[in-house]
Amino acid sequence: MYILYLDESGNPDNPADKHFVLGGVAVFEQSTFFLNNALDDLQQKHFSGKPPIDFHAGPIRSGKGFWRAVLQVTKDQLIDDIGATIKDPTRTGLALFAAVVEKHAGMHGEDAVKCATEQVIKRFDTFLQRRYQDGDKQRGLVVFAESHYQARAKVWVHGFRSLGTQWGVLHNLADTPYFAPARENRLLQAADYVAHGVFLLYERRDPALMKHLISRFDQKAGVIHGLVHILPPHGVACECPAHASRRSPATVGTWL
Repeated sequence: MYILYLDESGNPDNPADKHFVLGGVAVFEQSTFFLNNALDDLQQKHFSGKPPIDFHAGPIRSGKGFWRAVLQVTKDQLIDDIGATIKDPTRTGLALFAAVVEKHAGMHGEDAVKCATEQVIKRFDTFLQRRYQDGDKQRGLVVFAESHYQARAKVWVHGFRSLGTQWGVLHNLADTPYFAPARENRLLQAADYVAHGVFLLYERRDPALMKHLISRFDQKAGVIHGLVHILPPHGVACECPAHASRRSPATVGTWL
């Protein structure tokens, strides 16, 4: 079984944010232990002897709360270490997924969240279907970070499973989604890192986190299937990694 851990970045209701992102990390069940331990090791490296610290990328980078008193060099190194841990090419059974919704008058708030959820869940299901066709018969489970959309997200995913998405019925999800507090789950904190990194790239053209991540997004034949950028009606395809790899496989565009 693969477990997809998801978190969001960007406020779907705030016009100040041009994008909403749902993103995260899919991990093979036997690999969750090792990724969790690798992230826990970063706490021992940087904060040995302290109670568990929540590795949320936004507060680390902005210096909010606990992070205000932490040296900038330590925060920078921790951000790089989390990215390197996720990117680690020796780590098997891991793929990244994210949907970026570029908001407009007809797509914001709950509609943006639902659109991103449908996009990510379908791409995860397609990833599992490809593995099935290659002889690796795996099912999928989705775990969301808790949010005020969680009750509706559970209904949406149940509907996707039973009625289908706009691309067809889902075939490989084992159960309805689960929700957990990200502060208590290292793999949801990894999902937060992914979502925040994608948001920074699309909202601010800041590749600081995505430079660690782009090679781990689900892809086949040079096309990045695990990352999608939903444009407004009549929007023009940009030079982001999602669009660039579809136009020219094995490229990631000019943003990175």
